[in-house]
Amino acid sequence: MATKPSIQASKDPFKPVPLRDNFYQSCAFFPMPFALITTTNENGFTSIGPYALQFPFQISEQYSMLLVTRAGSNTATNLRRNGKCALNYIEFDEKLLESVVGLGYPGVLPEKKMEDTPFTMIKTPTPRFRDDPEYPLIVEEAFQVFECVVDGEFEYHPQREIEASLVEDFIALKVENIMLRESFKKKLDHRNEFPDIPISYGFRGGSEFWFARHEKPFHYPIPRGKELEPEYVFQVANRLDPAVRFTREACAALVVIPTPFLESALGVFVNKAKKQGTGIVDLNFVRTANTRWSGD
Repeated sequence: MATKPSIQASKDPFKPVPLRDNFYQSCAFFPMPFALITTTNENGFTSIGPYALQFPFQISEQYSMLLVTRAGSNTATNLRRNGKCALNYIEFDEKLLESVVGLGYPGVLPEKKMEDTPFTMIKTPTPRFRDDPEYPLIVEEAFQVFECVVDGEFEYHPQREIEASLVEDFIALKVENIMLRESFKKKLDHRNEFPDIPISYGFRGGSEFWFARHEKPFHYPIPRGKELEPEYVFQVANRLDPAVRFTREACAALVVIPTPFLESALGVFVNKAKKQGTGIVDLNFVRTANTRWSGD
């Protein structure tokens, strides 16, 4: 049955907006967080490129970010050469944000662009990358850093009509390590405090780059269906593979898995157990298996 249009809709109807380049900021409102991406050039010099178009890409089992960047940018050029970068996230600070806009100006040599930067560049504390001359420095003012390498298995090359260096490139960045400042690690563990992350609205088709800050987050409980009976989970789990047995305590921790996903989710634990050479999935195994069902 058709619904009666609201008074608001009749007074303020939808209107089409012609699509054009950078549609997300020129034709719409699309708030985004951004990262200061550090890379090194052929001389081992670290420079910063600010990017809002960086998004979680692979989120299960393997982890990556998708970076959308102009193919001719310093960042893209450096990544194609050595495949190493760090995504540095800062808190809201109006004085720093003006410098972020300057760091995004194209065509400036890295050494020149970094002359007046207010950011302090330091070596990563990660042993694997700290002594690698090709791995970039990180931003000391960051509260969070994703250390990444290019995932060479991902390819996406849409057909283009103009020179490749002038259009966007799509690069999958495998997340090798995530670092948080100790105080922010505590916020993450407590799950009820959030950093004041600046939000970018882009150029909006004009000559200004727009930012905003968010208010204190609030939450609603996630809708949950009726939890499964531990005995039912126990029966299903122990029918999957005779070489892997689930304890009742482990199954009691997995009753929150929705019924349609139960067998496939339990199968993840079976595969992990076999890879580790163990035939028992107990409560400790569930908690340390690093799956979406491993949390409290």
